[in-house]
Amino acid sequence: MQINDLNYLEHVLDIKTISGGVIVGVTADASATGDSSFTLTDTRTKVKELGNGGSIGKGSGIAVATGTDSLAGVDLFGSGDKVIEKTKVKYFSNKDTMIVKGKILVIDKP
Repeated sequence: MQINDLNYLEHVLDIKTISGGVIVGVTADASATGDSSFTLTDTRTKVKELGNGGSIGKGSGIAVATGTDSLAGVDLFGSGDKVIEKTKVKYFSNKDTMIVKGKILVIDKP
């Protein structure tokens, strides 16, 4: 079978620009056991659209665990043109305490 005239077909592919953005995620977890155990977690994230078409996102988290078998952690996730993240872990064996802090900065260029 041969089809010679396809003038009635229309173009169905349409490419459109999708504006970019940033994704910021922060999770914090802490666990400890014992009679005088203590845990604390806190996370914060903020995303702002810039006037030039770009966007910026920031996030931070802290996890504190005191007691027997103390464990703490902060996980950072970011998606954009540039991602900068930093995590600090401190363990105090004399107090059986672990403190973890994390920060993230995500930039999406216009």
